Amino acid sequence: MKRLFVLIALVLLPVAMVAQVTHVNLSQNDASASVSVSTSSLSSFSLQVGRNVTKTSSTASINFSSFTFAADFSSLTIVNIIGAIPAADFTGTTASNLALNFNTTDLDPMNSINQTCTLDLVTFNFTCGAGPTGTISLTFTANNGQRTQILAEETVVTVGNLTTRQHVRSDNGTANATGTVFGTSVSSTNALVGTDRTRTICSAIAPDTCP
Repeated sequence: MKRLFVLIALVLLPVAMVAQVTHVNLSQNDASASVSVSTSSLSSFSLQVGRNVTKTSSTASINFSSFTFAADFSSLTIVNIIGAIPAADFTGTTASNLALNFNTTDLDPMNSINQTCTLDLVTFNFTCGAGPTGTISLTFTANNGQRTQILAEETVVTVGNLTTRQHVRSDNGTANATGTVFGTSVSSTNALVGTDRTRTICSAIAPDTCP
């Protein structure tokens, strides 16, 4: 019986650890891409993905948020996915042609948050639970419509109970993005591709905070 208890504890430990993650720290210093799209009159999403390259390794990270109103506007559903992912999920040899092939199972369980929250717009009760499962597949191709250089930028964005603080230095240009996001086809000519000189990201679920 003791061995059985130990086995059950070892099996359930990763699940418990995932549930306890309330603070994520990420860095990007290489190719990056982002896009924001309204997928319907009631739904929209924003996504940013980028690589971090060192002399010995390469990693990637994703920052995704979506907003969906109920048809009667009685509630708002918010999805937040942010965390480290395998470098192989974000490919492309230049910042002008990049591809994201992401599955929620790829998230690093020790450095990621995936949650769905619902705000009742009648009672204003806010409840959160496990985030969605599925895939995001997008290709980004530069269209040279406009180029922007960010010399130094700090942003603090709160989405539901999640606050994300970013420090960014980057070079970006407009791009076309096409693909699917959790089964929904998307297309945009206002995406961005570029290179992050430095991007540090800290996300925390309240009452946890980022410095």
